[in-house]
Amino acid sequence: MRKLWYSPSLRTIVIYGVSGLGFAGANLILARVLPTTEYALFTLVIALTNLGYAVAPIGMDGMVNRHRLEAGPRLLKRTLAAGLFTALVFASIAGFAYHIDTPLLLLVFAATVGGGAMAVAAAQFQSEQRYGVSLALTQSSNIVLIVAAFAVVLTGIMEALLPLAISALGFVLSGFIGWWVLFGERAVKPHRETRFPYGEALSFAGVNSAGLLLVQLDRLIIPQVLTLHELATFGVLAAIAGSLFRVLAMGVGYTLLPRLRAAGTVLERRHLIAHEIKLVVAVVIAGSIAIWFLTPWIERSFLAGKYHLSGSLLLAAIFSGVTKIMNSLSRAGAVALATASELSVLNWLGWVSVAVALLAGLIGARWGLAGLMYGVGLGWLMRALTASYLTLRHLRLPESIPAAVR
Repeated sequence: MRKLWYSPSLRTIVIYGVSGLGFAGANLILARVLPTTEYALFTLVIALTNLGYAVAPIGMDGMVNRHRLEAGPRLLKRTLAAGLFTALVFASIAGFAYHIDTPLLLLVFAATVGGGAMAVAAAQFQSEQRYGVSLALTQSSNIVLIVAAFAVVLTGIMEALLPLAISALGFVLSGFIGWWVLFGERAVKPHRETRFPYGEALSFAGVNSAGLLLVQLDRLIIPQVLTLHELATFGVLAAIAGSLFRVLAMGVGYTLLPRLRAAGTVLERRHLIAHEIKLVVAVVIAGSIAIWFLTPWIERSFLAGKYHLSGSLLLAAIFSGVTKIMNSLSRAGAVALATASELSVLNWLGWVSVAVALLAGLIGARWGLAGLMYGVGLGWLMRALTASYLTLRHLRLPESIPAAVR
């Protein structure tokens, strides 16, 4: 156990866990106090925002992890230009597909630009294995959500606009702070390279975007095929049952990627991945049992019967969560080790997985919310398996290594 505690992944998972409690707590508070339609709207806009800001860098967050780039004015200009373009696209989608009002569209726009800047700054710190600073940036949004939830309680304003405005402000401030720190450190850093292969960046952006779309796909499909009440129920389910898997998926992939990039031999890579798998399996088993028994109590204590999370929904959440963790492990390995051409293949296979998830989710919706979740989970499983295949290609031992060492 002592050896496990010194694992960067475990410590990162603990940090993500504390942040995840903030996310879950904020959602439970808002689900209880907001009218169902307003909480459903909050859930939808947060999904669009989280997808938008993560896509906004268009691969530049991946490039600072794969290459030694200078975090200076040129990279910032590219980051902001990409963010403005992405924000315009996502605000347009939110307006045309979901008929969201103009004030909320402006918040989606601002959060996408600010969050995109934050994502690249955090990736720079991640590449330097400065996990504390990087995590403080990426997880600040969950702390801001707690502030937003309490603001709703204290002011009595029962509309989604207030918490969404506070959330958007948090993204903008995090982006500003991240780049302010990076600019202050420029003089003492050796990296002066500003160019990177755009084709590789686009491939990474595609890989990233496919995964992010899968993360939010349930929320984006539900308003089209089910009811707003089921969208709100999914938001509550994700806050309670989905939080553990969300924390594990983010924490494992987060630290594994730069450590695999730094590993000098195949044996080191194998050791890293085997260690992460053992850790994750233990936590998933314990966490799934806890979710099964604690969720009914949380439902009764905090939601006062407003939402019901049935056993079938909990099983669907556990299945979905496990496939996401499998994907996080395999994706981190593929992004860290794949060649540029393999990254391009992973990008296309990722979008095939999205298509499978979309089709299976729509078919599964005939059996309600749980059926939709199982359908989307199939897309996650396919993505995890294809990324695993590419990762395993880079874990083969040379023939010269003795069998005893293997």
